Amino acid sequence: MHSATVVEPDLTVFEAARLMRKKNIGSVLVNTPDGSWGVVTERDILNKVVAEDQSPVKLKVTHIMTDLQHTIDSCAPIEEAGQKFSSCPIRRLPVMEDGKIIGIITSRDVAKKRVSTHFRRKFEYSRLSSGHIR
Repeated sequence: MHSATVVEPDLTVFEAARLMRKKNIGSVLVNTPDGSWGVVTERDILNKVVAEDQSPVKLKVTHIMTDLQHTIDSCAPIEEAGQKFSSCPIRRLPVMEDGKIIGIITSRDVAKKRVSTHFRRKFEYSRLSSGHIR
């Protein structure tokens, strides 16, 4: 899980992009005045601003953000996150605890965990079957 970077809705896309570069992150969460949440990703900036020849200095993050529709509870197993990534066109899931966002998990995090678990099990099995562990 990664810490969540939250920005205000009046932040410009330019300011958000500079913040993302400074923090070496691929997205920011937007907390809107009505209490809803959105996310702005590098891909949003590329497709909705650069490719459309919009001005990132004038455009606010709320104009390009995607409303958050999926979250995951901090106590949920990693498999639940994997299922959400498989069934929804998303790459990031805000992690919730007591109704608040406490971080973000990415599809890459889940993939790394799955690969790590797979190879650890395979290694343990090969050690068991070769007689190295009794």
